[in-house]
Amino acid sequence: MQLEFNLRLSISDRNFNDQLDEAAAERARLHEEQLARAAEEHAKVLRGAELELQRLNLEEERSRLRNQEEQQRQIEQLQREKAQQQADAQRRQLEAQRREEEIARQAAEHQKKLQEAEARQKAHREQQAAAEKQRIEKEETDRKAKETADAAEKARAQQAAQQAAPRPAVPAVQAAPAVAPQPAAAPKAPGTAQAPNAAIEIIHTQYLELHQRMKKFRVEFWNANKKPGQPLKAAIGDARRNMRLKLGQINVERATSQVAIKSLRADSFDVALNAPGPTVDIRPFLVGQTIPPLANEQEAQYPAFLLYMWIMFEKFLLKQFEKEASNEDGRIIQELGLIAASLFADQKYMWKGITLIDVLLAKMHHICPILFGVRGNMNTAQGQKRLGWMPIDKQPPTGEIYMQRIRGLSAGFAAMSLRAFKTVPALPMSEYWRVVVHVCNTPSEDLYPGHFAILGGLLRDFKLKFLQFYGVQARAVLRRAVVDLPARAPERCKEAAGIISVFQEQWKKEKLFLN
Repeated sequence: MQLEFNLRLSISDRNFNDQLDEAAAERARLHEEQLARAAEEHAKVLRGAELELQRLNLEEERSRLRNQEEQQRQIEQLQREKAQQQADAQRRQLEAQRREEEIARQAAEHQKKLQEAEARQKAHREQQAAAEKQRIEKEETDRKAKETADAAEKARAQQAAQQAAPRPAVPAVQAAPAVAPQPAAAPKAPGTAQAPNAAIEIIHTQYLELHQRMKKFRVEFWNANKKPGQPLKAAIGDARRNMRLKLGQINVERATSQVAIKSLRADSFDVALNAPGPTVDIRPFLVGQTIPPLANEQEAQYPAFLLYMWIMFEKFLLKQFEKEASNEDGRIIQELGLIAASLFADQKYMWKGITLIDVLLAKMHHICPILFGVRGNMNTAQGQKRLGWMPIDKQPPTGEIYMQRIRGLSAGFAAMSLRAFKTVPALPMSEYWRVVVHVCNTPSEDLYPGHFAILGGLLRDFKLKFLQFYGVQARAVLRRAVVDLPARAPERCKEAAGIISVFQEQWKKEKLFLN
């Protein structure tokens, strides 16, 4: 019994131990499986990470290649643009060179024609003088021969009479004195060219003197205020830059002009008007205006900063007129003229109701005297200066640039003067009439191509306004300008006069007839 019990107990222990071993083995197996699955999952994560890293590296490489290609494309684009700019610059240089060569060739041909014409005229005069001398000598010879024949015939007649009827001797007949030969009529001297009106010369001199005062003031004012620490230095620079920028942005859109003139007033002229600073006696800068009586010298003071702005404005404005003259569309010059006329007529910037238009006119008298009836001779340095033939932008003048400057300034003058204002205009409409008539009244011997460039600038875009304001009288002046004046132009002006003479045919297409 005891043995059986022990046997069963032993069997039970063995079974229990076997169960424990099986359970331990099962747990070990499960643990191994979990470890295997964890290792497999870890391997999957590692492979995923490696693949993601490869993808990121590949994407980064692709991005680098794209950036490199884009940079290369931009470099090539810049190289192409630079090459194009260089080609354009070379082309413009060649065109400018060709134009200069053409102008030089035309000038040489013109000079050659003048010399040939002078040689022909000289030969013709010499032939006429020789023929006249021969005629006089022949007349003198014929006269003497006739006198000799008459004397001989008279002596024979007297001798025959004496022989036929002898009479007491009488004193010998005194021979009639020979008639002194009449001197040949001296050729009539050509009419002396009519000197320009003295009033024109006086006014022109006054404006030239004003221009010198303006130049002196401008240099001294800026030198005094450009030094570091000067309170007006920044304001002057900003106002001047804004003025140049806004005038350069003008186009044919009226809205742009309105924005520009608003900025010119607010950011340039108002700044100069309201900025504290020195003043200047304005009377030396007024030429064509009547100075009212003043209670004291203080009333003659005007803001120096504002006067400086007017001087800079006329410089930028006239330069813009010259630049825009190269465009066939003259509307930009008309917009510039509108802006200038509006500013000069603004009471806010006047002195005691007097406009500062003389500042602009002084500059125009300096660079374009021919516009105001001043005459000269292109064969002399002084005459060239009086006709506006002077360096432009510190470069020697050429025929093309000279004519463009005169056209632009004339068109700008027309754009400022040929306007109807509700208030008194700064530049009266009558000044336009005066300039046109000055050109039409120029004697033929004083005409040069510049006179016809003036007419081109004054008439091309403004003839309808001229007719609108002056009616029949304007029509008569237009006929004198485009028909009569070109017809009496000297040889040196034929090409320039031809451009003006075709206006009549062009205007007929616009239903404008001068007959």
